[in-house]
Amino acid sequence: MDTIRINVTKLSLFAYHGVNDEEQRIGQRFYVDLALSVGQVTATQSDLLDGTISYEHVIHCVSDRFCGEKFRTIERAARAVSDAVMERFPTVEALTVTVHKPSAPVAAIFDDVAVTVEARRHG
Repeated sequence: MDTIRINVTKLSLFAYHGVNDEEQRIGQRFYVDLALSVGQVTATQSDLLDGTISYEHVIHCVSDRFCGEKFRTIERAARAVSDAVMERFPTVEALTVTVHKPSAPVAAIFDDVAVTVEARRHG
């Protein structure tokens, strides 16, 4: 069996995260990047979906968790996504979640503000 890395880049999600009341009322677009290290992968040989993790299922899991609750910090939002993916997909050995907040209400000119959380299965 192989270990593979599944990447989802710039998943665009509209949510109501932020410290300011206005952010939680109006909402904004966020981008989420995921990198999953997946063990027990047989799809590299069998070419069957049940031999890997469906990235569609991962995206739905992430979207449901990220958009299903209001978080004050993107650090907490990233951790919530990480926890949901690790719980839902037991063959994920390690996971990196980056939450981008390009419209953060900061008095500065910048392209992006982002937070990255890394998780690894113990044992």
